[in-house]
Amino acid sequence: MKMLLHELHPAVIHAPLVLLPTAAVADLIAVSSGDWAWARVGRRLWVAGTVSALFSGVAGLAASQEVKLEEPRARDMVFLHGLGNAVISLGALGVTLWRLRRPPTLGQCVIGVLANVAALYTASLGGRAVYELGVGINPMPKDAEAGTFKGPPLLSREAPAALVSDALRGVRWLLGRARSLFSGAHPLAPGASGVRPGNQEPSVANEALAGSATYEAAVLPT
Repeated sequence: MKMLLHELHPAVIHAPLVLLPTAAVADLIAVSSGDWAWARVGRRLWVAGTVSALFSGVAGLAASQEVKLEEPRARDMVFLHGLGNAVISLGALGVTLWRLRRPPTLGQCVIGVLANVAALYTASLGGRAVYELGVGINPMPKDAEAGTFKGPPLLSREAPAALVSDALRGVRWLLGRARSLFSGAHPLAPGASGVRPGNQEPSVANEALAGSATYEAAVLPT
């Protein structure tokens, strides 16, 4: 089975989700204990975590153009996931630039911890978009609102150009959606934030797969 280009993002996103919290904890230990060997560890982890976050972000922007987002809730959930991660990644970049020249401070540690708490929320949105709404799942029926457009294989000749072009399209989409949201022209779809209470409606993935199973039962011989 060949790995497709849109599958790069979920494959690499775990690196910053591990490295950035560890960097924040290392800095916190350095500040609280006075052991500045931890500060050197934290600085290296910030660099590694930020580089991996930026790469994961580029892969995520590209993936946003290679998956089906025809259902409003799924589209806006992916938008919030991407916008939140973009803000967190830029914040990590700022902390990293600070740490390259200065020792950790208590205020910087607090910012780092809060940013990683926010990352838990954006990560949960990404997980719900996939597991609840079916975004990016290859076996989804072709006529489903969720799934994927089946981009090029990750190791193909077309993949590098597709990664760059789709990432740029993803940036334009993210900024355009943010503009329409903050101007009030296009509010978020209900349930897109993932925190609406009492959200019991069937997921897009379940509806699509149930429809596919019904069709197969009707037309396929037993």
